[in-house]
Order: sequence, then C-alpha cells, then structure tokens
Amino acid sequence: MYFMGIDVGGSKTDVAIVDKNGKLISHVRASGANYQGVGVQKAYEILKSAINDALQKSSLNYNELSYSYFGVAGADMDYEIKIVKSILERLQLKNYDFDNDGRIALKSGTFDDKGILISCGTGGITYAGDGKKIARKGGFSRFFGERLGAFVIASMVASAIIRSKDQRDENTLMKQIFESKINQPIEEIMHYEYANEDKSKLAEYAILLIQSLYEAAHQFDYVALRIMGNIVDEIIKIVTAYRKEMYFTSPVKVVLEGSFFKKADPILINMIQSALSDEYILIIPKHPPVVGAVLLAAEKAGYKYDENFIANLLSHWGGKK
Repeated sequence: MYFMGIDVGGSKTDVAIVDKNGKLISHVRASGANYQGVGVQKAYEILKSAINDALQKSSLNYNELSYSYFGVAGADMDYEIKIVKSILERLQLKNYDFDNDGRIALKSGTFDDKGILISCGTGGITYAGDGKKIARKGGFSRFFGERLGAFVIASMVASAIIRSKDQRDENTLMKQIFESKINQPIEEIMHYEYANEDKSKLAEYAILLIQSLYEAAHQFDYVALRIMGNIVDEIIKIVTAYRKEMYFTSPVKVVLEGSFFKKADPILINMIQSALSDEYILIIPKHPPVVGAVLLAAEKAGYKYDENFIANLLSHWGGKK
C-alpha cells in the first residue's frame, strides 16, 4: 500500500508518498498551487507536475496509490470547494479526498486530532478536535476578522512605525530598527502594497518588519510589546472559544503551526505559555503539515497505522512524536 499526502499552499506545495510502514519514499516541494493566487489552470499544472515528479522518484504510477489526501489553502466556501474539486478531478487519481489545509495541520500537530491548532503563516486559520468532532474557526481575511497571519502582524508593525513618525501614536524603536534594515524611510516601500507591484518584495519587507518587532521587544519597547500582547490576546480568544464548545482533557495540546510561529522569537512563545498556564502544552512541529495529509490518506484507505508508522514518517525530518 502507498499513501500520498499533498499540502497545497499559497507559497509552496508539498507532495509526500509513503509505504505501508510509514517510510517516506518521495518528497517533492513545488511552488504554491492555491488557485486564488495563480489561477485555476496554473494550479492544475503545478499539482500535476509535482505529483508526477513524486511518482517518478518513487518509481510508482497512479494506479499504485492506495489513497491520496489534499490539504488545500482557500478551500473555504461552497463555490471555492467546487473550483478545487474541478481541479482535482482533472488529476484523475483513483481514490482521493481533500479539505482545507488547516485540517491536515491539526492532524500533523496532534496525530490523534485531539487539541487546538492555531496556524499563522502568510494567513491564519484555526481547527480543533476533541475526539468526537472537528471544528473550525476563522481562516478568512483581515476584513472578515482575522488578527493572525504574517502579513497581518507585519502590517501592525508598519502601521505603528508610520503613526509614530507622524506623532499620532507613541514613539517606537521599531522605526529606527526597520529603516536601518532597508536603508531608506519606510514610506519608500509603500508602493509595493499596490495591486500591480511585486508582492514577493512586500513579503521580504514583511519578514524584516517582524524581525524589527522582536528586536524592539528585547529592548522593552512599549509599542512592540503591545503588539505581541495583541497576538497573545488573539490566541487566548481562540483557545477560549473552542473550550466553550468542546471537551478537552488536560494538558490540552495547542499546536502553533506556520512560518510565523516556527520562526518566532522565544519571548513570544514564553508569553503565550505564560498566558495559557500549565494546563496547556505548546507544540511547534518540526515536520511540515503534509505529514497530516499522509496520515489522513492512510485513514481514508482504512489502514490502521501504528506508532512505528508515525516514527518512520517523522524520521525524514528528524522529528519525534
């Protein structure tokens, strides 16, 4: 038996194929295949090419795959799900299923679907499971209430710098720190936000803005610490919302997934743990969410994997359960 997991993101696409023992026999990383960013046809082409590469590396063909599972960024509303279905149908896989990419991240981080996932990559999404049901909250846009996501947090920093410069808000060291990184006033990069500009350049500046946030926080900058406090507040609200409708046994696993958390300064992680208390255990996976897609593919195929299966799978990334 062979299982294929696919994580379809906005910035990257991961394809992993494992055998019945959990041994990873091929792993391919391609560019993002979220149709909302690259279009339907391009999304199909990226997925087709990545899957073909993974099959070629593993010396397998489509018919030898027992089951495939996709975690797809942007698979939210009914009309979006229909579009995703139309793309996946063209791949002509024998047995497959899909869900939002947050679903595979929950499985990847908890392994047993018991815990709370808070993902903060380019955007943000949350999922939770208590052994009886799976629930989701948010994962849309900032306009519709999201307060996590690297771009959202970077925009908080940029806003604070601008407002400090024109004296609408308190002074912040982030202004000097960030502008020294780019060797120009922050106003000079505003045009990268506009629709016709190169978004990849804006992403580079977002990374520098977040770095400036941490550097200022270590110097006890009030505005930086307030922004980090806002991040912690949102995490507490998410956790509290799930606790109101689901039953968890202590300690509750809180999985912090996504590039923002995986690169977070320890000061933020310590703030989160302190705010949540020892009733919660924070998990920041070393392995990618595609692991969850593989596990869901095996489950969908009716295969009962064990601890050794998971251990073999994680060994590729040097991780432990």
